[in-house]
Amino acid sequence: MKVFRIMILSSLFVACAVCTNAQESKRQWINAQIKSMTLRQQIAQLFVVACYPERGEKHVGEISDIICSEQIGGIIWGECSPTIYAETLNRFQSLVNIPLLVTMDAEWGVAMRLDSVIKFPQQLTLGAIQDNSLIYQFGQEVAEQCRKTGVHFNFAPVVDINNNPNNPVINMRSFGENKYKVTEKSYAYMKGMHDGGILTCLKHFPGHGDTDKDSHKELPTIMHDRKHINDTELYPFRELIKRGATGVMTAHLRIPALYKNDIPASQSKEICTNLLQKKMKFKGLVVSDALEMKGALYNCDTSKVALYSLIAGNNILEIPVNVRKSIDEIEKAVKSGKISKRHIKKNCKKILAAKYDSGLHKGFNPINPQGILEKLNTEQAKALRFKLAEASLTLLSNKNILPLNSTKIKYVEIGNGNAFKNRLKQYCEIDTIVLKPESGRENIDSVVSNLSDAQTIIIGYHNTHSRPYTNFGTDTLTVDFIDNLAINKNVILIFFGNPYAIAKFKNHEKFAAIIVAYDNSDEAQTCSAKAICGKQKFLGKLPVSINEQYKEDFGIIDLNKFK
Repeated sequence: MKVFRIMILSSLFVACAVCTNAQESKRQWINAQIKSMTLRQQIAQLFVVACYPERGEKHVGEISDIICSEQIGGIIWGECSPTIYAETLNRFQSLVNIPLLVTMDAEWGVAMRLDSVIKFPQQLTLGAIQDNSLIYQFGQEVAEQCRKTGVHFNFAPVVDINNNPNNPVINMRSFGENKYKVTEKSYAYMKGMHDGGILTCLKHFPGHGDTDKDSHKELPTIMHDRKHINDTELYPFRELIKRGATGVMTAHLRIPALYKNDIPASQSKEICTNLLQKKMKFKGLVVSDALEMKGALYNCDTSKVALYSLIAGNNILEIPVNVRKSIDEIEKAVKSGKISKRHIKKNCKKILAAKYDSGLHKGFNPINPQGILEKLNTEQAKALRFKLAEASLTLLSNKNILPLNSTKIKYVEIGNGNAFKNRLKQYCEIDTIVLKPESGRENIDSVVSNLSDAQTIIIGYHNTHSRPYTNFGTDTLTVDFIDNLAINKNVILIFFGNPYAIAKFKNHEKFAAIIVAYDNSDEAQTCSAKAICGKQKFLGKLPVSINEQYKEDFGIIDLNKFK
């Protein structure tokens, strides 16, 4: 027993020594970088600039010049091809003494910014999934994609609670309206990415879910009282900070209940420092939302937005309108005594620490553009994408018509339903009728005539949109047609889009079945065809409330009825 205790103590001593040595190496590297930098270069480390490679060489050249001349700290990416992305990133990394911290809004994987890459579902779709281990796997796969593309810091997950159906900017990006489920699903996603070696960022603090305005275009106002904000909006942030969140993004919102000044929360010291860092004890990276957004520029000189955000308590200053002028203003503030050199150094050290933790102290390994698509679109990723679609599919009503027994049915296709149609043909004989809403009443009358002798009708509403200001892709004429058809026919409605759109239909009780598939991906279409024919189960539940009949957590899961 004595020998055993000595062995344990020896192991602990070795582990502590290794940990101490690692921390000392990190401290020495950070201090060495600080000593080699001018004040302006320390300030520049706080900035993340945006690049949109498909804008052309002139734009890329301008960004290259800024990165090289100012020695900027980080880069965030707009839409482009993976090959162009890799080539441009390699070029940028060759211009800096300290490697760039590469960031991306990859909420549903790098496909959010890189084309031709497998597109995972948005978070509202994942909110329908009951098995959070699948969301953890999703987080791991996103981390894998990030590593393969040289991304160190993913600005995800969105932990906003979408309790406003008219939210124009969060909506499908949220896990739902239930604060506990949003928290647990966000944690599963965050943990998957952390275990995959990627920094994550909770957004948008202190909560952008209950707005009906887009902070990209204007400054929204949160009208709730302090208690509601504390109990609801802040809940996921508070819990996930306790569980090791590495980053938090501050939002461009006006919140009268939490501070008096008529400024965005992202520029409020009361929010960014006192609430987030002191009261909630967050020690990680505080990231401003993009400083070029209209919500950030509210009543403010564009060149001073970064300065005010830094004073408020943000560590990373993302996408200012003019990087050089923003650095100038902060440099002036230091020289005038408005900000101390110590404050700049402290923030710079946090950025350098994140770079060290991301392995950048060892330098940057160039990304090989050759075969990058094959590396991202793996069989493992494709299988997971299918699992996520399968697990989210939600059955809202079923008047004993599912699984389908009819061998001959009529299918009304609204938009592109090729994957759905092709899979359905494997199980039954279908007569496809195309409805084109843009053709107006004449086309609808023609469809009605073609359905006169039909008993069982499947309607695939594929032509959808995620945003409320487009009515989720629906139009009154088409919705009225479907509503009226359901009165006299056995209509199975499958909506391949935002579940909030189901509220547009008025005769819910008349439908033979209603299914929410959340998006129009090939995976969602294939799973829907399989499910209505009894080849797979309906496993999802609503992440948000649609109306009094279909509340959050509603979904028919009858495991005994399906094969």
